[in-house]
Amino acid sequence: MISTDEAIKIMEGCLEPVDDSIQVSVWHAIGSVTAKPVLAPADYPPSPRAGYDGYAVRSSDTPGKLRLSGHITVGSRPCGRLNPDEAIYVTTGALLPEDADAIIPQEKAHIVDEGDVHFLIVDEHVGRWSYVDPPGYHCRKGDVLVDEGRLMTALDVVALASVGVGSVRVKRKVKVFSLSVGSELIERSTARDLGLLVADGEVVESNSLLLEWLLKMRTPFATLSGRRIVRDDPGEIIDTALSALKGVDVLVAFGGSGPSKVDYTGRLLDLGSCSVDGIKMKPGKPIKLAAYKGKLMALLPGHPVSTLHALTRLLDPLLQLIAGIRGPRPWPSVRASLADELPERKLGFVQQYPAILEEKDGRVIVHPIYKHGTGVTTKLLSINGLLNLCEDCDPVPGSDVDVALIG
Repeated sequence: MISTDEAIKIMEGCLEPVDDSIQVSVWHAIGSVTAKPVLAPADYPPSPRAGYDGYAVRSSDTPGKLRLSGHITVGSRPCGRLNPDEAIYVTTGALLPEDADAIIPQEKAHIVDEGDVHFLIVDEHVGRWSYVDPPGYHCRKGDVLVDEGRLMTALDVVALASVGVGSVRVKRKVKVFSLSVGSELIERSTARDLGLLVADGEVVESNSLLLEWLLKMRTPFATLSGRRIVRDDPGEIIDTALSALKGVDVLVAFGGSGPSKVDYTGRLLDLGSCSVDGIKMKPGKPIKLAAYKGKLMALLPGHPVSTLHALTRLLDPLLQLIAGIRGPRPWPSVRASLADELPERKLGFVQQYPAILEEKDGRVIVHPIYKHGTGVTTKLLSINGLLNLCEDCDPVPGSDVDVALIG
């Protein structure tokens, strides 16, 4: 058996990252992955810019008595130059008139009136660029603002737009197909009386909903291109998988990956150029991975608790590899005190416990939720965290642990 890190490393050498790209408006780039570095189109600011509300002056005129000559607000372009021994009121972000190179902050200004004329009294010398952003202070033309392989956030967009970047080249979204295997499965959109269906031993397909949750919460650079339920028929499974792989980058199959004679999904491994089986995970040991013509086939267990572990621990980083994201992108997490013993901890395996976080006496406490059996889906009720343990981690009650946030 191999570790999750080894499995990801093997697949990294077999998968082909998305290389198609499109040019999009910067406003539509959130959640996309940059296909090339984003460069500054020009020096910004193009001319001196007020870094503070106050009075723009010529530093060479200080100290001195300066006549006030109007105002300039952010968003307007100044006309002409600032005459000697004059000052002009400016708001933060406003471009300064020519020859102005310093700001006297409003709260430090000493204003005197002589009839209808107002003067600014400056008692000491003010240095050049005091409270001013000089030309090119934010960026110089050609500066790399965002590297290739960056998952664009709203913060990136705000910063790029502020310096005049109107569009960026991004990679197309990773296309994912969901294939749920099982003759007992019922399409959730057609299921009417869940109580009667469950009592009759039928199962409403729900793993694709977990996949949709992952794509929405963690991988906005990927999209679900289709989903289908198929019977436990090896021919139908293979035909559906091959058909789907013609138009997507990733096939995620749920169910039928175990070792029994009726688990046919595992046969998809025979189609792959390289594959990984026997990953040291609990829950989720039947997980299998393979590459087919550079595309990922992730064969996951049918039980939702095992599926959750596989999606968050394996598919999440693999999707990032395929999308071309560079650098680590850990889950948001919180440090919490472990409240209870960890039942059935299997050292040597990475393990995941659904968990409930609460605040008590000013501390964050985590309660792992456990009932024996991966088929006990009620363990997912009301959870807001995932306690992910490394192979050798064996925390005891009272110790601090990192808990991934999923609420």
